[in-house]
Amino acid sequence: MGSHKQAKTVFETDSVIVKYTLAITEVGLWKSEQDLILKYFLNKQANLLDLGCGAGRSSFNLENLGYKNIYAIDISKKMIDTARLIQKQIHNSKIVFENMDASNLKYPNAHFNYAFFSFNGFSGIPKHQNRIKALNEIYRVLKPNGIFIFSIHPWNQQKYQQRLKKENISKTTEFEIERYGDLIFKNEENLYDFFHLYSDTELKQKLSSVGFRVLDIINRDTNYSEDQQVLSFADNTNFWICQK
Repeated sequence: MGSHKQAKTVFETDSVIVKYTLAITEVGLWKSEQDLILKYFLNKQANLLDLGCGAGRSSFNLENLGYKNIYAIDISKKMIDTARLIQKQIHNSKIVFENMDASNLKYPNAHFNYAFFSFNGFSGIPKHQNRIKALNEIYRVLKPNGIFIFSIHPWNQQKYQQRLKKENISKTTEFEIERYGDLIFKNEENLYDFFHLYSDTELKQKLSSVGFRVLDIINRDTNYSEDQQVLSFADNTNFWICQK
């Protein structure tokens, strides 16, 4: 795949769309997500960008927390179509859902106070150049001192090398391993998926080169006791809190 211009096949399947739709009410915002959002996204009238929103798990629940100006994007048109259908059932929902690529945002400079990229969405972007483009784009659309919160898998070199050996996939029609940290794997639907695992050192360097300051790194399971629904939905993750 030359560039990240189309959704991963895995996010276009009916079963995954159903899973993400159910997650809106059955999972909702995790305790960790809600806590960090309320701590750092202080102005509920401000413009908030929800990246990789899926069917709206984070978006609708951010609106329930009282955030008034939410723009929610996903590269999967099917996910956005689903989110818009759900929105029609919700009285007075004002979220603006758009089918958009995080590495090519159609927003003006300095438009958002806050950006949120949940559930390891950033590290799931195939190709190094597209992840860097996404960071640059998020930086561009944030206002000065704007806050960006995202989550990624914690780095464990031994586990990574074991998983790489176990999966033993270097290329598919959709993905290819291009650098250390890349992983192609088959998910529970038996479909190929991709993510890049970052060491803290690598990610700090990438964020710094774009212009972000890292305010904090929070490990979910060390700091929060999440409900069983959350633990079943998502493995442990690190939240990175950054400022422009």
